[in-house]
Amino acid sequence: MFEDIGEPAPEFRDSENSKNATNNNRYTQVENDILFNPVEGLNDENEEDDEKENKDNKENESLAKTSTNSKNKKEIKKLKIILLGEKGVGKSSLIKRYVSNKFHSFEDKQDLEINIKKIDIDDNISAELSIYDTTNEQKLGKITKNYYKDAHGAIIVFDLTNKNTFNRVKYWLKEINSNAPRDIVLCLLGNKADLTSDRNVAYEDAKTVAEDNLYYEVSAKTGNNVSLAFEQLTYGIIEKENEEEDNPEKVIRGKEGRRTADLNDINMMNKELNRKKCC
Repeated sequence: MFEDIGEPAPEFRDSENSKNATNNNRYTQVENDILFNPVEGLNDENEEDDEKENKDNKENESLAKTSTNSKNKKEIKKLKIILLGEKGVGKSSLIKRYVSNKFHSFEDKQDLEINIKKIDIDDNISAELSIYDTTNEQKLGKITKNYYKDAHGAIIVFDLTNKNTFNRVKYWLKEINSNAPRDIVLCLLGNKADLTSDRNVAYEDAKTVAEDNLYYEVSAKTGNNVSLAFEQLTYGIIEKENEEEDNPEKVIRGKEGRRTADLNDINMMNKELNRKKCC
């Protein structure tokens, strides 16, 4: 595993070279027999002990560094996030804005692959988000149960300028309660917040529908609150997982049996993260 860093052992001298041997040589030639010089041998043994000790120290330092690197290696939590909502509310645009910080209107629908986004949670944990879009599912006219399977978080998107899309939020909530894992964390997003003059949904109404779930008003076009929403959802998922591990009975349950994140705990977590970032 480790390279031998000691010096090579001295070679025995052939009897032919005995004439060139000096008293300083480790081996002394006498009547064609190689005899060990006890005094010089003792000194060399001490040197070999020092070399061995140095080698052991370097190996221990290397092991300590390996141990430190192992401790510093972050745990990666792989999380599945799904987006739901009516056609045209901007789900694909929000994903694109968050993952690549670019805006696309996606007026011409195209097939999208699963989008991956990695974020640091703290010094010990990173999250790898696999963000799913319903584009292909909605083309088939129905979202299958596989779309919901193993999801850790769900984002329901509606258009702040289109009240019909907001009225459909309760339908999507029921779909989640029927098909998604019971421990999924929800976030409601009102998109197109930049179109203030065309707004048709009041903040208070949306907050009432969101109940104890996260709610943000965002703009895929300007990027306002988009990263915040995805990251708060991620923090909520991790906070709830930690809470369940520490005390399974403490988990808050929604009205229809679905567990939701404790927003007070999320806010405390965010304050701690902000404190670490600023200092």
